[in-house]
Parts: sequence; C-alpha cells; structure tokens
Amino acid sequence: MSLKARWHSLLGALRESLVCLALAFRSSLRPGIAMRSAGLCLLVFAVWSWVFYRYFQPIGTTAGILSAFVVLGGAALGLIPGMAGGGAASITGMAGIAPALAMLVVYVVVLTGAVLVVGYAGVIVATIRLALRWVLFGKVRERVQARYPTLEPSQVESSGWLIGVREQLGPWLGASLGMLLCLLVPVINGVLLFLLLAYLNVRFLVGPALAGIANGEERMRVVRRQRGAMVAFGVLILLLALVPVVNLLLPALLGAGACHLGCRGVEAERRVGADALAGAQAGAQPGG
Repeated sequence: MSLKARWHSLLGALRESLVCLALAFRSSLRPGIAMRSAGLCLLVFAVWSWVFYRYFQPIGTTAGILSAFVVLGGAALGLIPGMAGGGAASITGMAGIAPALAMLVVYVVVLTGAVLVVGYAGVIVATIRLALRWVLFGKVRERVQARYPTLEPSQVESSGWLIGVREQLGPWLGASLGMLLCLLVPVINGVLLFLLLAYLNVRFLVGPALAGIANGEERMRVVRRQRGAMVAFGVLILLLALVPVVNLLLPALLGAGACHLGCRGVEAERRVGADALAGAQAGAQPGG
C-alpha cells in the first residue's frame, strides 16, 4: 500500500470514528440510558480514585521504573533529544554531565506523569467495558439497532466452527500476545500499548453488538474493515474519560459507539457484496 493510500485510509478511519462518536452521543441522550451510564461511571471512578489514592506509592514507583526503562533505552539508542550521539558512553563522556542527568530526570518525571494519567484512564475504561454488558449494553444495542431497520439477520450460516473459535479467542490473543510484542519494541512501546488498549476496549464489544444481525464470518469481515476506526474511536473514548461531566456518559458512549461501528460495517460489507453480485449477474447476461 502506497503512502498516499495509507494516508487516505487513516483519514477515513478517523472520519468514521468521529461519525460514530457523534451518533453515540445522540443514542446516549435518553434519561434511562444517561442515568445508568452516570451511575456506573461514578461508581467506577470512585473505586479507582480510592485505589490510586490508597496505593499511590507502589503505583507511582512502578510507573517511574517503567518510565526510566523507556527513557534510558531511548538515550542508549540515541533517540532522546539532547542525548543523541552514541548512547550511554557518549552521555558519560559529556563535558557537562549534570545537565544531561537533569534532562534525563525531566524526561522520566514527565513520562511518569503521562503513564499515571493514561493508566488511570485506561483502568477506568477497561472496568466500564467489563461491567457494561450486564448494566447497560442491551438497552443501548436495542436503541442503536433501531436506527438500522434495513439490517436483517444474516441468512447465511457461518462457514465452520473455526470462525467461531477465532472470533472468541482473537481479542484475548491480542490482549496477551499483543501486549508482549508491544513491550519488546523500544521507546514507543508505551504508545503501542496505549493504542492496543484503545482498540481492545472496542473490539471486545463489536461481536456482542452484532448479535442477531451478522454471523461469525460476517462479524470477522466487519472487524477487519473497521479496525482502524475502532482504534481511533478507542483513543477518543480514553481521552473523553479525562473530560469532566462528559465522562459521565462514557459507558453509554462506549457501548453505543461500538454498536454503530459494527452496524455501519455490516451495511458497508453487504453493500459491497450486493454490488459485486449485481456486477456478476450483469456480466453473465448475453451480450454483457
């Protein structure tokens, strides 16, 4: 894929995520949904705020160790601004070792703060996602699916049990092996983990969102089509977790957005299939 095609794909994914976020806001503005969402959000925020307050020292120490590991690795590879030029040997050989060490400390402190903020938002969103299916998801899914009356249940059965196994195990393999692979990448491993967490929070909900509409094979095609938009939407959700008042709708937005991503993906897949079938039929006609 060319650079231009990748750029257009990235813009398309971002646009799709923004559209689904706007639709999710619209689907969440119902008294019953909004009240359940706010209650769940306040409960989760209260629990994790207490955990971070009560165990801030070990949590902060862990974040600091991870940040120091990333920063020192980046400095050794010459990827840290002001530290480039040959790794640890060049750092120790600098005429002014104090400014270099001070810069390293600044990088570690800033990165530690970022890790704490992202970790705080991440565990909140992950906890909301786990509780969402029992508290709010059914109601949100019904409301979203009502906006897509043309989406009828798939009449084609899944091609085999392997599709079902892959659909069920895929997100869990991504959560385990994906995190391990991200940690093996130097310097940008934190960014990769952030993107993986954003994606998985949405990916785990897309399958249940399409229950009764698409079979296993169709759901897998939708996941492939919407993967970029799922990452972008997950990032938006993590950022909204830090916005006061708006984050009270976070559970409803996460559930409704996943449903909209799934339904729009099914619409696109079936439209492509219908166009391909129409083209094949037209080509099969005499004189076509």
